[in-house]
This record gives sequence, structure tokens and C-alpha cells, in this order.
Amino acid sequence: MAKETKSAHKNETPRLENILAFMAVGLIGTSIIVMVITLLTSLTTHTLWPILVFYPQIGLIAGAACIIALLIASLRRRSRENSPK
Repeated sequence: MAKETKSAHKNETPRLENILAFMAVGLIGTSIIVMVITLLTSLTTHTLWPILVFYPQIGLIAGAACIIALLIASLRRRSRENSPK
């Protein structure tokens, strides 16, 4: 069996960064979809569900927080990789 080298392991993205990236995409994507649904619903009927109104406010902020956390995690990982040992 071939030995694994450290350089092959460095190219893999950590699990935390993947989770944060998918959470950010999911939160922001669903917030945009809910905004469109809210606009279409308000054009056709005069009743709105409260979750449709408040979800984009919370979802966009949480998505932005995930992006900031992803940036911090990525910067910490890269600085740790580039530091002299």
C-alpha cells in the first residue's frame, strides 16, 4: 500500500469550512426564494404568513454570519499552514 503524504492531506478542505459554506448557500438561497414567494403572494392575495415575512430577515443575517465565520476559519487554517515550523 502506498503511504499518504502530508501534501495530499493539505489539499482537502476541512469539514468545518464545508459545513459553513453549505449553510451560507442554503440560508441565503432559501431567503431569496422566500422573498420571491412573499412578493408573488402579496400580489395575488392580501393575507401573508408571518414566517414568510420574517424568515428572510433572519436567514440573510445568519447567512452573512456563516460567510464571516468561513472567512475567519479559512484565514486561520492558511496562516497555520504557512507558518514556519
